[in-house]
Amino acid sequence: MAALSVSIAHGALGMKMSDYTAGTLAPNAGDVEVRWNTTDTNGKNVLSHEVVIKLREIIRLLEQGRMSATNPVALSGGAAPPPLV
Repeated sequence: MAALSVSIAHGALGMKMSDYTAGTLAPNAGDVEVRWNTTDTNGKNVLSHEVVIKLREIIRLLEQGRMSATNPVALSGGAAPPPLV
């Protein structure tokens, strides 16, 4: 089972492709990395829209502060999360 990954350094704007490191293995990964397998446990291909759905679920989890042990910045006072650009 192969994996793909994309990473970006903290502070990078992410407005150009050179801000990202992409590949099958990112030993020089930035500060934030996303990695996914190209096939699931049953050998079925994982489609890009399925990865997008899972990323949205993870974003929702982080925005709601449910990962308290690893949440780097918790939202306080019921403040709305910043807009996704």
